[in-house]
Amino acid sequence: MKPPIFVTFVFFGVLTTGSAHLIGVIETYHRWRTLQNLLGNVSYYILFSNLALFLAAVGVLIAIWFRYRKAKWSVLGYFLLFVSFNWIDRLVFFQTKDFTHLPFVIGFQILIGLIIYLGLGRKSVKAYFGESNA
Repeated sequence: MKPPIFVTFVFFGVLTTGSAHLIGVIETYHRWRTLQNLLGNVSYYILFSNLALFLAAVGVLIAIWFRYRKAKWSVLGYFLLFVSFNWIDRLVFFQTKDFTHLPFVIGFQILIGLIIYLGLGRKSVKAYFGESNA
């Protein structure tokens, strides 16, 4: 069965972000000494967050590729993990008093989350992943 176009877009989106996080892991490893001198223990967080998001992306890609029934939930979980790390970065490490972009960021994340949720609820996507109620 040919995958629905939405599944293809999600696959390539996860592939792109996962690749970016793999590059983050590699670059953090290569520049570890410099990061330790400049940032101290924050470098552990940079390494852990990139590694966690990369491994989660690999899991989602495998779930989509092999059409596991729980692939839809893994995509939503990956999105929530991605957003969680984004907010930890924003609120803990990049503390700023400028909140002019905050409504846009919140609205954009809600919009993307709704698009993913509603897109994964389409009949063609449910049928692709073998759900019985498709």
